[in-house]
Amino acid sequence: MNILVTGHEGFIGRNMMAWLQQEGWQVDGYEWHPTHRPDVSLYDWVIHLGAIADMSETNVELVMAQNLDFSQWLFNECNTHSVNLQYASSSSVYGNTRDFSEHAPCNPQTAYAWSKYLFDRWVFQQHNDVMVQGFRYFNVYGKWMHLRGRRANVIHKWRTQARKEGKITVWTGAEDIKRDWTWVGDVCRLHIDFIKQVNGSGIWNVGSGLGHSFLDIAEEIAEIEGVEIEFESIPLAEQSRMRIKTCADLKLLKKTVGSRQWLNVFEFLNQ
Repeated sequence: MNILVTGHEGFIGRNMMAWLQQEGWQVDGYEWHPTHRPDVSLYDWVIHLGAIADMSETNVELVMAQNLDFSQWLFNECNTHSVNLQYASSSSVYGNTRDFSEHAPCNPQTAYAWSKYLFDRWVFQQHNDVMVQGFRYFNVYGKWMHLRGRRANVIHKWRTQARKEGKITVWTGAEDIKRDWTWVGDVCRLHIDFIKQVNGSGIWNVGSGLGHSFLDIAEEIAEIEGVEIEFESIPLAEQSRMRIKTCADLKLLKKTVGSRQWLNVFEFLNQ
């Protein structure tokens, strides 16, 4: 099995490379470049993870060039050369909602979310002769989170702050902000299981199906690290794009590959 992973130097990409190599598969990586494109014809599968994933990025042209235009080019190459495609979508396409099923109306709020939604919609309007499997990730965490820099999620940020400053700074109202925390190893394992087991195309949610608040996570880290929590107001820039709750609807995923065991975020924190 020959597989190309785009975005292989990123947080999820680096984990994906390691998991795929454990299967004994030949795996190559590619990072986006404005003039250099990969030779897709060399592979059986492409796992497309490369993207500008910064929710605060306001350069719409740049986001669309990397996240939408390149994804469209990649699909067309896969289709031309009979190469199957898996790609990372995002739960951000749903926006502020209580319905996180794959067929629910989408309401993207950022350039990043729009780029993911537009590709989701576009790719399944195309005639394709290959399998196309999209995965809407919910708040992925785990090894190599630091590679996201300032975009790293609060688990990494709070752990780092606790160890450097002896405290954790949490937004007021954090008890009401809930996320479906999804371990990166479970994400990689799901991609592999789809390659092995699923002969079909579609879009699936990828999450644990459980929601835990920011305050739950902060309190657990504070207890483990032996530090106090300080509260501050949510910055205005964050308020405008903050989603109150995310929680993956897993009915379609269970129908496709059955029930799965997901690592609980508190187990991860206590490892």
